[in-house]
Formats: sequence, structure tokens, C-alpha cells
Amino acid sequence: MPTETRVRTSTSAKDPLDQFFASLAQPGHIATFEGESATVRFDVQDGVEIDRWHLAVTKGDVAVSRQNRSADAVVHVDRPDLEAIVAGRRNAQAAMLRGLVTLEGDMSALMMFQRCLPGPPGSKGRVAPISSASVMARRRPT
Repeated sequence: MPTETRVRTSTSAKDPLDQFFASLAQPGHIATFEGESATVRFDVQDGVEIDRWHLAVTKGDVAVSRQNRSADAVVHVDRPDLEAIVAGRRNAQAAMLRGLVTLEGDMSALMMFQRCLPGPPGSKGRVAPISSASVMARRRPT
């Protein structure tokens, strides 16, 4: 017999996911999304309930709601896995490859979102990209 799934539209202010999404919406504009536009909805399974967050980015301007609206990408994930991702304890791409995160829709929208995720605990920020010329220079014998 199938179990009933309930949709939850609000949680507590101390909830780590509420805090994370509120931190994205609070500045109103995020420079790392400059020039980007996409929508991503997170359907987060929490027991028999589903928590939803809808993230809309329009040329860097960010809005977050708890609405069940259509989106370019819809992410399905269990609550503990998303909590680990937004805390930097789990890599989002690795979680997707392991089947902990599933996606409907536009992968590029999810890749854009990933840029706002923190690094692992203890990391000191983003690492500067390494050019292919630099990598090849290291491989050549001296």
C-alpha cells in the first residue's frame, strides 16, 4: 500500500536549509551569478513530508520562495543529504553521481547553483583555476 506524502511549506528559523536559502536571498544580488538567469526547485524528502525551496536567479538577482512552482531544474534529494551539501560536508556532483541527488530538467541550472555552495569544512575559499598550459608544463621532463 503506498504511503502518503505531505508537503511542508515552512520550518523553523534554526533549520539549516532555511538558513542556507535565506542567506542566498538576503543580499538580493549575488555577484557569482552575475549575468546568469535560471530557476531551480528543490524537493527535499523529509520522512513522509516534502520541503520545497524555489530559487530564481535573474541576471544575478536572487529570490527564494517555498512555492511549488515550475523550474528549469527540479532537484530531488533527502534532507540529510542536502544538509550535508549546504554545509560543505558532501560534494554535490559526487552526490549526484552516487544517486543521492536526482535531477529533472536543465543540468546547467544546477551547475550554476553549485557555485554558491561552500567548500569542505576547514577550506579557505575557492581555489584559482589551473590553466591547461600550467598542467602540461608540469608534465614535461626537466
